Amino acid sequence: MKRKKYWFLFAILLLSLSSLSPSFDFTHHTRREPPGDEPNPPQQRPEVPETDMGPIKVGVQVKPDELRQLKALNERFMEETGTDVEILPLETSETSKESFLLEMSLGEGPDIVLTDSHFIKALAMSGCLLPVDASQGTLPGEDILNGLLPPLQWNGYQWGMPFDIDPYIMTWQTKGKDGEPFKMPQSRQAWQEYSELHKVSPILLFDSNDPYAFGAAVHLLEGDPSMPDQEVLHMLIRNQGRWAESEQGALEAEVNDQALTTTAMTEAAVVIRPYSSLSDQDDNGMSHALAMGKARLDTPVVRTRSFAVAAHTESSALAMKWITYMTGKEMQREWSKAAGTLPVISELYVTGTNLSDRGIWQKAAVPAQVLLSRNEPAALDFGESEDFQTYSEAANRLLLGEITIEEYMKMYTPAQP
Repeated sequence: MKRKKYWFLFAILLLSLSSLSPSFDFTHHTRREPPGDEPNPPQQRPEVPETDMGPIKVGVQVKPDELRQLKALNERFMEETGTDVEILPLETSETSKESFLLEMSLGEGPDIVLTDSHFIKALAMSGCLLPVDASQGTLPGEDILNGLLPPLQWNGYQWGMPFDIDPYIMTWQTKGKDGEPFKMPQSRQAWQEYSELHKVSPILLFDSNDPYAFGAAVHLLEGDPSMPDQEVLHMLIRNQGRWAESEQGALEAEVNDQALTTTAMTEAAVVIRPYSSLSDQDDNGMSHALAMGKARLDTPVVRTRSFAVAAHTESSALAMKWITYMTGKEMQREWSKAAGTLPVISELYVTGTNLSDRGIWQKAAVPAQVLLSRNEPAALDFGESEDFQTYSEAANRLLLGEITIEEYMKMYTPAQP
């Protein structure tokens, strides 16, 4: 009788297990595969496939002639690697910059961007970028000018790769209007005295839409390019008013920057321009130097552009490989010759024959290289790393008379005493 009870209990236990068994899955899956997709072991699923051939997109903020040259270099990369990389121009107006930042923050846009280095940290802090990966061989070493790296670093990582630099140059005629040699003022007081002696014509000429030209003008007048003081701002507004009233100022909107500068040399004592814009200019009777005052000799005003990898890309290995190729010595040499900018690799400054020597190599390129090998360029950001766009807009509005000096200075962080 007891044996029958045991068999009965055993039968009930078997029925219970059989009713529960369909709800259990004893096989381990890390994720469910779509129908027909054979699951692979985890070790066979690298985060970035080694066979990634693209396509990827590179968004660049460059001039039309620079775009053509970059596309030519990209064709060589694709022929050598068999990959698919498309170069796309990014708009450069202020409204488009805001759209670009929004697009990147939403995880859209290109896989790689080439943009002003001032934007890199802001994009990184917004979670839009991947850090430079040393395992991919793209982490800059001793060859990169040391001063270019700190502006690209944040939170213990580097978020961009420097591509080129464009220092700001001052150009003046060796002889003034009266035929006497022009002596460059060497202090703010000397600039003020020169301005009082020449009350009609402007003392400085620069593009009011270019924040770097504005910063270089501040530097030359012994101010802090990042947060100019009230006195230097008054000098620049007064200078801008003279330029607007001059005959050449009336033509400003009708001619391009190069033609304007060539004709305006008889009006202004000194012209401030980027190094790259001087490639085709006849410099007979002209002198050149970095646009710098003596108060801050360690921080030149230099525009730099850097590559960065978008956080949303699915081809980070290919993106890193492309950036490594474009920032190699051979590509740096070719790009500098074509674009007129300067390279980021120290070795290429050993002799001017590495690049096209346009008569200003020893006066501007080599000094810029020496300074940037030890120091960072001037930061145009009101003391806040994400405020370059605000700086750019405010400088232009100040020169146009749309805001006062007091309103301009309220944007400083921290507030200037």
